Amino acid sequence: MKSVFDIPLLSKKTKSVIGLQINDKVIRLLELGRDKRLIGSPIEADAEGKDKASLLKELVQSYGLHGKAVSACVPVNDGLLKFYKYPTAMSRKDLMSAIEWSIKRELSAMKEETYYDYFVLEPRPEDKQLGVVLVLSRKETVENLRGIIESAGLKLHTLDYEVVAIVNYGLYHRLPIPFTILYVDYSYSILVTYSPTNLNYYVTYWSYKGFLKSGDEESLESFFAEIRNIVVLNDLSSMYVAGPILMEEEMLTKIMENLPILGLLDLEGVKPNFFIPYIPYILSIRGMEE
Repeated sequence: MKSVFDIPLLSKKTKSVIGLQINDKVIRLLELGRDKRLIGSPIEADAEGKDKASLLKELVQSYGLHGKAVSACVPVNDGLLKFYKYPTAMSRKDLMSAIEWSIKRELSAMKEETYYDYFVLEPRPEDKQLGVVLVLSRKETVENLRGIIESAGLKLHTLDYEVVAIVNYGLYHRLPIPFTILYVDYSYSILVTYSPTNLNYYVTYWSYKGFLKSGDEESLESFFAEIRNIVVLNDLSSMYVAGPILMEEEMLTKIMENLPILGLLDLEGVKPNFFIPYIPYILSIRGMEE
C-alpha cells in the first residue's frame, strides 16, 4: 500500500527507518539500517488502557529515537480491504476507468470522510485476470495515527495497512505463490491468503496471551477448529505461521500438531525465541524501498 497522503521521500542521508506497530494492546518499534540490519533492540510496550501518544513519546525519548523516519500501519480493525479482478486484455485506459468507478462506488457508501489507496498486482503469464487491491480507512483514523507519531517527535514516511504488511513479507521473501500466512498476536489472529488473482483475510479474536495465563485447552481447540474450517472451506494451502506465538515453543508445537503448517516465518533465520516483531520488521523494509 502506498501512502494515503503526501509524505516526503526518504532522504539519501537517512540512515535508518523505524517500523512501528500500534494497536489497542501494544506498541512495537524496530529500527533497521539501510543494509537492513537491526539497530539496537526491538521495543515492545504494553499499551492496554494507556494513552498511546504519551506512551510512544516516552519510548522515543527513552531510546533516543527523536527525528527518525517511521513506516507505520493502520491496524486491521481500522481499515478495509477490497479486492477486484479485471481482464488482463483491458487497455490501461479502460482499467484505470474501471478502478476509478469502483473507488467512487465504495466511497459513496462511506458515512465518513475516507482515505484510500490501491495498487495493481502483476499478473502471471497464465493469468487471464489481474487483481487490484483497494484499502480504505477513515480520515479521522489516519490523521489520529499521524498525530500520535508526529507528536512523539517521529517523521512519518510510509503508511501501510496491517493485512498488506503481512502479505508484503511473503512477497519480499519470495514465498511460493499462492501462500497463506497465519499471523498470531496476543489478542487476535489474521489469516491471509494471497495470489495475483485473490487476496482474502479473516480475523479471529482468540487470546493467545489469555491462554498463556489460563491454560484453557477448550478455547485453544476452538481456535484450531475455526482456523481448520477456514482452511477447508477455502481450500487453502502452503500455510505459514508468524507473530509473537513463535516465541513460545510449547505453544508452537501444539499449532504444528493441529494445523497444516508448512513453515515458520522466523525473520530470516532468527531463532524463534528471539523477539523480532514481524510487522514492524517488514514495515521498516518497505519504508526503505518507497
